[in-house]
Amino acid sequence: MIPWPRKRLGRLPAAVRELRREAYDLVLDLHGILKSSIPLLLARARLKVGFAPPGSREGSHRFHHRSIPLPQPLPHRADRGLLLLQALGIPVADTQPRLGAVEPLPGPLDALPMPRVLLHPGTSAFAAFKRWPADRHAELARRLLARGIGVAVSHGPGERELVQPILRSAPGALELDGTKLGLRGLAGALRRFDVVVAADTGPLHLATAMGTPAVALFGPKDTAKYGPRSHGTAHNVVLHADVPCRPCTRRDCATPQCVLGITVAEVEQAVLQLLEART
Repeated sequence: MIPWPRKRLGRLPAAVRELRREAYDLVLDLHGILKSSIPLLLARARLKVGFAPPGSREGSHRFHHRSIPLPQPLPHRADRGLLLLQALGIPVADTQPRLGAVEPLPGPLDALPMPRVLLHPGTSAFAAFKRWPADRHAELARRLLARGIGVAVSHGPGERELVQPILRSAPGALELDGTKLGLRGLAGALRRFDVVVAADTGPLHLATAMGTPAVALFGPKDTAKYGPRSHGTAHNVVLHADVPCRPCTRRDCATPQCVLGITVAEVEQAVLQLLEART
């Protein structure tokens, strides 16, 4: 365990002072990389627990008091967190996600035809290479609208410019501004759709946590470790192009054929399959 250098709190940034002010009994590192180990180091706690390598990377295990080994091959990220709790003697009887969603106020979503499909083309800027192209989202939206399916296109902070060309190319699609909803409001909105189409990003996993079936457009990540998880009776379809270099751990790629190889026809068929399963 690397010790925290002794400094006076008054010289530290406010966020650091908050971490140092509280004396915790236990702090868990569920991420297991160098970035997540920084707040672990800053926090005052009697016990700091995380994963042993290879469950942790970049030397982050050096910041633990106790490192928990994981089975090989490494399980899904959600299962890793559960194993961490079990190793501490905390029983886990119910693994279903729990989130107190807030239903959105009456608005344009109420007028959207049924069934309803949500397209979320964005990811974080850091993971932009995992995005399915916007022009294919637009083509998918036009095809679904032609079938009489209600379509909405959502975006988060800094993503509005990404969705505007899609909305212009698919008249009749509704814009869903996630920045006005907050996390719990977005969860409530996602629950009102029949299918969500998204890349490996937060709204995808939030939708499946709320029980909404999803078409997951995956690229470089290993779906066994990072794929969407079913909730209740919901089912998901995970799509990716079979290329020899996936899965990989790269943080950028000039030509991510693993996601660029997914066709509009494949995604449309997956959406229709999930819609049929819900009827």
